[in-house]
Amino acid sequence: MSAPTTSARPGPRRSPAHTAVRAVLNEIAVSGRFISNDVWTTVLPATSFVLAAAFTSGHTGGRLAADFLRGAVYFWLYIYGFTLTNQLYGVEEDRVNKPFRPLVTGRSSYRGAQRRAVVVLCAFPVLAWWFGVLPWALIWEATYLLTNVARWERHWFIKNLSMGIGVTVQLAAAWSLVTPLTDTAWRWILTLAVSIWLLIPLQDLRDVEGDVVNGRRTFPIALGEKFARGYLALGFAALPVVVHTLLLRPAHSPWIWGLDAVLAGLNWLVAIRVVVLRKPKQDHVTYRRFEQWYTLSLVAAILAL
Repeated sequence: MSAPTTSARPGPRRSPAHTAVRAVLNEIAVSGRFISNDVWTTVLPATSFVLAAAFTSGHTGGRLAADFLRGAVYFWLYIYGFTLTNQLYGVEEDRVNKPFRPLVTGRSSYRGAQRRAVVVLCAFPVLAWWFGVLPWALIWEATYLLTNVARWERHWFIKNLSMGIGVTVQLAAAWSLVTPLTDTAWRWILTLAVSIWLLIPLQDLRDVEGDVVNGRRTFPIALGEKFARGYLALGFAALPVVVHTLLLRPAHSPWIWGLDAVLAGLNWLVAIRVVVLRKPKQDHVTYRRFEQWYTLSLVAAILAL
């Protein structure tokens, strides 16, 4: 005698609202994987500068919370569009340098990333227009489309310059989300943008192997690793003087002196590491210290401005 068969019970029916929420949460999780390597250089520092502008303007309570939320959403999309296009055109390089990225691990399909890139490219300017910072968003999109899609980033000078432009439009938008730009805000923006532009070759030391595979001539490949490390060590050794003189010395908060010392310590740590610790994984950690310096610099702006 055959065993009795039982019909499978249908699963619970999910409401359209439940399905929509799950889809949104999934997209947030996927976007988080795409931008995970860049949060310290975009969402965290730029939102800190938003808060600096808000405190300078006397915002408190709900208005301060709204400033923070607008900044977080804006800069999430700011870096999401960049990383999508960057990773769509750098899959083979990422297999060597960053095998944890979604297109390499299969967390996102190539076609899915293309669709997301189109959506973000359209949504980001609309959001920027709503927030009153459309010119900065358009400059940023033009910059990363030229570097990532048109492949201008294959030459080290253009690649590094694009990062300086990125910091400029990032911080200009951050301040403008709250209040019109001032001379003091511009002093912070331009000091940090030029510093990043001149010292961003640090990020290329960890990726030399993958950059060779991709045909990209970064600063250390074009000018030699020995020269690059010496140049960066000198630059990071001198950076605390620039930051103290132009940004922190005019401040009157007692907390600034402690932050000044921490920032200087991070710079000098990077200067030592870049000369002494030369393996790619060590260079990756060194670059992380640079990213943390950038974020803490803009946290300092909350107290200094």
